[in-house]
Amino acid sequence: MIEILMADDHAIFRSGVRRLLSDEPDMRIVAEAANGQEALECLRQRTFGLVLLDVNMGGRSGLDTLRRIHLEWPAQPVILLSMYPEAQYAPIALQAGAHGYLSKDRDAAELVAAIRIAAGGGYYLPPGVAPGNLLHGSTADASPAWKRLTEREWHILRLIVKGVSLTDIGEELCLSVKTVSTYRGRVLEKLGLHSNADLVRYCLEHGISE
Repeated sequence: MIEILMADDHAIFRSGVRRLLSDEPDMRIVAEAANGQEALECLRQRTFGLVLLDVNMGGRSGLDTLRRIHLEWPAQPVILLSMYPEAQYAPIALQAGAHGYLSKDRDAAELVAAIRIAAGGGYYLPPGVAPGNLLHGSTADASPAWKRLTEREWHILRLIVKGVSLTDIGEELCLSVKTVSTYRGRVLEKLGLHSNADLVRYCLEHGISE
């Protein structure tokens, strides 16, 4: 039996996944968390065969939580779930220690298959994402600069490109304008850019705009 910890800040989504997996004879959700901190507390209380972790959660982000899990429990299988495009985000997730990455719009059967693979110690790569050097041996210098952004930096980049002001970004993410500006500066530095216009052009040139 694969005993699963489900961490997602949407109760309806957690309920849906729980009902979905209840039809499977070899897996079940035995604990739920609404944010990253709760997920870490659950892991400190008992062991799980797998953690399903949402990328976009309030407070500690999914990617930050993943890094913490990987640090404290390096053998713990984790699958990240998100609405972000797999081809762009799967490399970030896997290099951060995930055993799989899956978009929330994938079929239920694919989620079930990914859980079995990851819980068994394997790595699940979504269709269309080439294995390449995602799991081992790739270096930061060999990857496009945008792949080195953290989850928070990536989220803020996407909002800036959409034309959202720093003030509105701060309100959405519960951050001060100064903090958002600091993240923006880090993004510009990592990408070697100087302005929001440069960010928009960069995203278009690299095919990472929506």
